[in-house]
Amino acid sequence: MKHLSPIELTPSSDHQQLQITLDREHWQTKRQSSPAGERLLEWEGPTLDPTTSQRLLDTLFHELDTPRIELGRNACEAFDTHHPAWEHTADGIAIERVAFYQIREHWLDPGLWPVMPEISVRTDDVRHPRRPSVGDQILYCRFAPSTGKTITLRQATVDQDGERFHRWQNDPRVARFWEYPWSRERLDAMLEDRRADPHSLPLILEADGEAVGYFETYYVQEDRLGPYCKAGPFDQGMHVLIGERRFLGEGLTNLWLNTVSHFLFLSEPRTRCLWGEPRSDNRAMLRYLRTTTWENHGEFDFPHKRSALLCNPRHRFFADTRL
Repeated sequence: MKHLSPIELTPSSDHQQLQITLDREHWQTKRQSSPAGERLLEWEGPTLDPTTSQRLLDTLFHELDTPRIELGRNACEAFDTHHPAWEHTADGIAIERVAFYQIREHWLDPGLWPVMPEISVRTDDVRHPRRPSVGDQILYCRFAPSTGKTITLRQATVDQDGERFHRWQNDPRVARFWEYPWSRERLDAMLEDRRADPHSLPLILEADGEAVGYFETYYVQEDRLGPYCKAGPFDQGMHVLIGERRFLGEGLTNLWLNTVSHFLFLSEPRTRCLWGEPRSDNRAMLRYLRTTTWENHGEFDFPHKRSALLCNPRHRFFADTRL
């Protein structure tokens, strides 16, 4: 994967000008900042291609921590503003942060853009919408300004991931909560089972091509969690395994959790909430309730464990998360 350079923002001493640098290209803009948002005026520099336009907006939202970006008439011509999420103003065009991060075409593979028609099917005694099939391509890709790394998600495969999945599951730190310290053959069969199950999607998250961890995602209604929560027909859940210790830590783990949440909300725009059911004594995971939009909805008993019921509402995620 091609390594991408970060976009550098350099404000003037009076904060009324902003210099933007990417590799050897430079842009200059006049800015007006307020709690309501950021206005960019009097743009100087080459026109941005669609990919750089999207990356720059992502960087501006992240670095300036602004709820809204408005482009003056001169700046409008430099950016790709064709998506209907943009709104026209008296002096130009603007986009809200909550809208920008819901534009599926920015981060999802084009194969995921079509929305599955709502067709009712039955699994055992549960009636639910038919779930889409997913291939082995890169499903999600985003250059994360906070780390300077390109974050990707793809479906786990035995050929690519069998060895590391076996190593991760047999790490005592992981095995304590996942309880799958099994043989390579048994874990390979488990991965194949997850891949074949229409309600499940086993994901590998990578940072600049390095595997970070395994995220097992699923549709809640036909999952074992379904009877314990009020999940909607398109609500999804996840199990979390950060496999490589160098990728642990509050700042990094927040990014991985938010990345997978972002992917799930984008991949199925009818998902209203994400759900989780970690063991109630998994303090390492539950501490992230303080720094993400996940909420604790109490505890309940599975046949095999006592779990915390966690929920991440769509409206809170897009309103309050800083990706």
